[in-house]
Amino acid sequence: MSEMIGMETKHTNTKIDFSTIDAFLFDLGGVIIDIDPQATINAFSELGLPQLQQQINHGHHEGLFKQLEKGAISRTHFIHSIKEQLDRNIEETQIVEAWNKMLVDFPDERLRILEHLKKTKPVYLLSNTNLIHHKRFAHMANGYKSIDDLFTQTFYSYQLGCSKPDAEPFEKVISATHIKPEKTLFLDDSLMNIETAQQLGFQTAWVKTGHTMQEIFTGM
Repeated sequence: MSEMIGMETKHTNTKIDFSTIDAFLFDLGGVIIDIDPQATINAFSELGLPQLQQQINHGHHEGLFKQLEKGAISRTHFIHSIKEQLDRNIEETQIVEAWNKMLVDFPDERLRILEHLKKTKPVYLLSNTNLIHHKRFAHMANGYKSIDDLFTQTFYSYQLGCSKPDAEPFEKVISATHIKPEKTLFLDDSLMNIETAQQLGFQTAWVKTGHTMQEIFTGM
């Protein structure tokens, strides 16, 4: 990377000065991995659960899915609860497949950016996710045994017991890594998460719908 140029974050009208950045903290879905929550909603509808629009969304799940995301229930409990809502017998693998439908792609150009950043500075991941999704996206990084290998350290909501946009997961990352928020760039596709990070002193880049993290790092 010959040069990194700041991207204007439109809701704050501030530009990123990369000379002040000592570490990076990335969100996963919608930033690094392309996701399509509607694909999961459609898949569950085909199984007999047509009214999940309010529980499954792009940034913050609700209900049973939120519990799974925060590690409050086990994979077994989740599968059993879904089966209880259906009026027909389906296989566990069908539920897992439907839930994983939203995980679309990990473009290689984003992988290359992460590789480059990690050569010079710590690169961390903070993701609202769950064990089922983790097992799926873990193998989406071409050439890597696990996506976790791309990062200095990873933090997943189902392991932390808390999720964004609450401040707690950010505070746990700060405590575990000793990063300084004011010298750390946090990237997320959720404005709520961005606002929490800003309140904690992080520099931020909002990856809005229709935009990509590649736009933030130019001159590569």
